[in-house]
Amino acid sequence: MKYNYILFAVLIAIGFSCQQKTTSSTSQDEEVKDSTSVETVYPGQQKMEEINSSLTELEEVHSLYWEKYNEDQTSFTEVIAYLNDDGIPVKMIEQYSNGSFQDQGSRHFYLEDKKIVAFEEKKDSWIDSNTFIYEEIQTFYNEQEPVATRKRTSESVSNIESSEWKTMRPESHTLTKVNKILSGEDEFETHFISIIEAQSGLFLLLGEPKDNDRYQTAVRVDEKTPFIEDLLKNLEAYKFRPIEIQFMIEGGNGSPQFQVLTDAKWKGE
Repeated sequence: MKYNYILFAVLIAIGFSCQQKTTSSTSQDEEVKDSTSVETVYPGQQKMEEINSSLTELEEVHSLYWEKYNEDQTSFTEVIAYLNDDGIPVKMIEQYSNGSFQDQGSRHFYLEDKKIVAFEEKKDSWIDSNTFIYEEIQTFYNEQEPVATRKRTSESVSNIESSEWKTMRPESHTLTKVNKILSGEDEFETHFISIIEAQSGLFLLLGEPKDNDRYQTAVRVDEKTPFIEDLLKNLEAYKFRPIEIQFMIEGGNGSPQFQVLTDAKWKGE
């Protein structure tokens, strides 16, 4: 059974990176409420800077890389979490693309005691099919409430540092989606769908237990264990069955990147 058309999209998803581009757009930001630069340094901002300065000392954990087809659009998402010595996330990054000519970039959540203290989004915001602007938005929290949001835009990421921050109405954020992606819950729970055979190897296609409009991902199988051999003999019988997997990331840094299966079992067994 071959699904090369799916494999092409899956491998694009696995190798996806939110690279920022340049644009010639000079459109005005109508959402900005105040043209005055933000000068106050909030505790959440200080915590954000502290966490960013210590990322190399933290454990880095990746979620699966998910793609979704919806009305001829393909979107992608994944989460990277940075854990402290107690295994608790202090920073979570959702990398995403909403599809062709739609927003793409990354959302950064900074945490203390499992609560958001700061939020940052960096994205290409498309104006039409030919032009977009690069945006950075930051929100700082006091206790559980956002107290300040600021935004700056530029024609390119390389020029963003020279752009002035402008204040906006404080925005609130939630960890619901990133937690689900990282933990593999709800629409991000893995179910066996099918196999993909390609020159680069054998892949398990996993995702939501339905045929259309689903989140899905693919992991490469390098070893045909007894579990895998049994699965290959019973493809239709096991379709949409919940499966628990472990995986590692292979490649990257200019080379093709793959999610490689290291262990698998049926959920509940």
